[in-house]
Amino acid sequence: MNVFKIQIRDGGTGKNYVEECLKDNRITTHINFAKELIESLKPGDIGIVHKGSQAVCLVKIKHKILDQTKITGRSFGHDFRVKILQYYKDIPNEFSLKAQGSNVGHNGTYTLWSEITDKPVYNFITGWYNMIKTHMKKQDIKTVLEYKKQIILQGPPGTGKTYTALEIAKELTDVETVSNPNELADAFYKNFNEQDPVIQKERQERQDLRAKFLHRFPKDNLHNLSLEDYCIGTGERDNFCWWIERGLQTLGYYFPGSSRSYRIYWSKSNEEYNKNGSLKEIEDDDEAMKVVAGYLHKIVTEENYKEGQNFFGPSFILKLLNTYYPEKYAPINAVNYIKNALALFGIDTSNLDFVQLNHRLLKLHNDKNAAHGSDVKPHEFMRFLVENFNLKEGEKIDADKVVVKGESQLIQFHPAYSYEDFVRGIVAEVSDGKPVFNVKNKILADFAEKALDNPKAKFVLIIDEINRANLPSVLGELIYALEYRGKLVNTPYELDGERSIKLPNNLYIIGTMNTADRSVGHIDYAIRRRFSFIDVLPNETLVPNFAIEAFNKVSNLFVKGILASDFKKEDVQIGHSYFMANDEKELNIKLKHEVVPILKEYMKDGVLNEKAEEVVIEFLG
Repeated sequence: MNVFKIQIRDGGTGKNYVEECLKDNRITTHINFAKELIESLKPGDIGIVHKGSQAVCLVKIKHKILDQTKITGRSFGHDFRVKILQYYKDIPNEFSLKAQGSNVGHNGTYTLWSEITDKPVYNFITGWYNMIKTHMKKQDIKTVLEYKKQIILQGPPGTGKTYTALEIAKELTDVETVSNPNELADAFYKNFNEQDPVIQKERQERQDLRAKFLHRFPKDNLHNLSLEDYCIGTGERDNFCWWIERGLQTLGYYFPGSSRSYRIYWSKSNEEYNKNGSLKEIEDDDEAMKVVAGYLHKIVTEENYKEGQNFFGPSFILKLLNTYYPEKYAPINAVNYIKNALALFGIDTSNLDFVQLNHRLLKLHNDKNAAHGSDVKPHEFMRFLVENFNLKEGEKIDADKVVVKGESQLIQFHPAYSYEDFVRGIVAEVSDGKPVFNVKNKILADFAEKALDNPKAKFVLIIDEINRANLPSVLGELIYALEYRGKLVNTPYELDGERSIKLPNNLYIIGTMNTADRSVGHIDYAIRRRFSFIDVLPNETLVPNFAIEAFNKVSNLFVKGILASDFKKEDVQIGHSYFMANDEKELNIKLKHEVVPILKEYMKDGVLNEKAEEVVIEFLG
């Protein structure tokens, strides 16, 4: 992270241009001003904004807007969208910053005046300085988290581990603007290389899979489908419904919600065929199957979806049509997914039925291919959409740009926490007055699905007191998934016909661990290898001036002669949060009712010897 100083002017308008800019969380710089610095700035950099010689605001760069703006007829080079960290209207006249080196136009770390003796001004400056250091520390943590995907913040009590985790999660999941969908799509088509061996291999595999299905179920013979050939639920993996739902999943995902969507299916529990809707009126199962086969035949051979939609759902019909006519129908079957995809490109979806919507999406794909002279297949375009946008819930569009927002969640582990609480397990529910046992996704699997559905946003799961649970038992096979993001791993429980789970790259895990607590199990080496560990230690600079003396008295207890030899200071020293009070009255309450109890506990457990009692007595006063 860079720390920089930048000056903005009013452009001769006489207005308070600083305030005008900051109202919109924006700063604008002249194209010729500090060009080297401007071009080096990146998200996360901290800026001290000046008006004239006065520093007025501390900001953090969120992203750079590349288009130029015009202000009072003068051309300006770059807009920066920023987050306001601190803004002061009334600043001491003596306040200023000096740059390290003589050329303030170049990138550099700017040092604070060390010779200032005026206390209010000094406190004002050091407050900003400490804030910058805090942001630099958080930036370091974020850098490690982006690389490793899961970290553990470890340290003694009261050092702000959970607070730091929450702050990092908030910054990562904050709203950020993603490039224009048209620009992303154009770049995808322009740079697509159909000769890539991986793409060629994947295309051949899809072609072979579809050929196998068509050989098993030729369209001209669908009207002759038998119950055994059609019905799901028998456990066989070669019937028509199994192929549509599972066997052809790589050609376009279709999930019916329940077996009723197929109109007739085999019920293992009742050992009979179950019929749904109008088929219930047909007593003979074979006669009911003839009705189903008749609709399938019309939909596929005649492409008569309008008659078929009175019998089957839109997603099932689209899956059938795309399977038999992959060049005429896009491999996205859910209507809301198609509408959300079209909305990305500003295409009106009103007055279009589900097949017309599908055709409109395919036209968009064909137009992009023609415009760029590329040979992207429909399924490859659909994969691009799914991997870049949240088609399930839709994206927020602002000025032709997608604005995404992630999500964070905090949980706390304890000794009784299990795999079934954290990943996936069996839940007892009541249906029609009878207990029913169903497999359900739990916190991690559910959160991972949200992240998969929203690939451009960031999702952060905070696990407080992560070492208090039996981690090998809680994580199970996901120890592998932590390291190999995006890879499927099988779980002991099957949900919706699938045993596998995968953790995407946009899911981050932050654990916190109290190093003073020896009553819980240590983290074994296999799990340690999957996490990066970052120390969060006591920080005197965050303690207010009136509490420094008390902080130092406690800190001085964790030295040789008072601290037991088998403990390390950095593992047990009481942190700064115990001393962060608004005034002396609040500090005294914290000393008596928070600091003293933990010091007594340390003495009882042999962490500190009896010499610590002098401080305890003083604080009890």
